[in-house]
Amino acid sequence: MAHDLTLDVYHRLTESGRVAWDIETNGLEPTRAMIGTCQLHSPQVGTFIVTGVAGRIPPLLARLLSDARVTKVFHHAPFDLSFMAHAWGAEPSNVACTKIAAKILSPGQAAERYSLKYLMAWHFGLALDKKVRFTDWLAESLSEEQIQYAVGDVIRLLDLYDLLNGKLEEKGLAELYRECREFLSTHVRLRLHGCADPFSY
Repeated sequence: MAHDLTLDVYHRLTESGRVAWDIETNGLEPTRAMIGTCQLHSPQVGTFIVTGVAGRIPPLLARLLSDARVTKVFHHAPFDLSFMAHAWGAEPSNVACTKIAAKILSPGQAAERYSLKYLMAWHFGLALDKKVRFTDWLAESLSEEQIQYAVGDVIRLLDLYDLLNGKLEEKGLAELYRECREFLSTHVRLRLHGCADPFSY
């Protein structure tokens, strides 16, 4: 899809109640770099890649991000949300993050053990190929390799979310995770303000 979701897809995603979401950018700093693509997946609706969003505000994607009725699942949500909040002026609502869940479940691990690549391999035996991670994501037309990469980051993300949620419940950590989720939008505002962690010494 170019520039935004269609109205039909937007309504189908809102009816599904939850969606896996990821973005690709041309840099790491949300106030200087731009969003190239958004990829979304819902088992009831399918997988969609929206291209050509750099320098634009896609109204339906921005509305979906703010829609409290829909759970949006990201991996490393603070990164994605910072870009979208800055570029679109959108207020994220009802967001979950599988990376935060993994950190709460197993604190103190090496950073790579919280990566999506590691978690997908560990839990599902799924090998994510990251070779095209730093290619041109601002292009209107993506290569087949880029498409496969983008799809790979969301296709099983809801499965990971469900699995980690189950483990959080078993360990009595679900409430702590819920509070972290609620703090995400505040964390994004702090990051864009230039003070991501005001609690640090």
